[in-house]
Amino acid sequence: MDLAKQTAFVDHVRERGGASAQVAVTLEQFFEGNDCEWCIAPNRPEDMPLDTVRRVLFELRDHPEVHDVRVELDVLEFQDFPDDEWPYASGVAVITTLLPEEVDAMTIDADTESSGGPAASAEWLVDGPVVPEGHHYVGVWWD
Repeated sequence: MDLAKQTAFVDHVRERGGASAQVAVTLEQFFEGNDCEWCIAPNRPEDMPLDTVRRVLFELRDHPEVHDVRVELDVLEFQDFPDDEWPYASGVAVITTLLPEEVDAMTIDADTESSGGPAASAEWLVDGPVVPEGHHYVGVWWD
């Protein structure tokens, strides 16, 4: 765990209202300096490392029919984060032209649940991703 990046990340999320609201962050913001295995998809199989989830999400974002993927952070759970903890995320926002079933097929290697959506926006998220015309929000979650 890169403690300087953890502190900067938590400060950023707190400044954006993360103590009482869900904040959306980029994949880079979430994963850079983060090696906390249970920060996302905590109930995935034990033999699936955080690197697999990271790889699947970056590959999803690189898909030509995906405009963006943002991590949907849960409300911050600690005032002061322990050295081995990173803010928790139970899902990601996918801005795409793909159907939820197509997104599910692309994230199956990360042991995701069935996706939600499509929806016109993700207005409940602070710093939620922009949804260009012709695209929609698909929510990807883990149990």
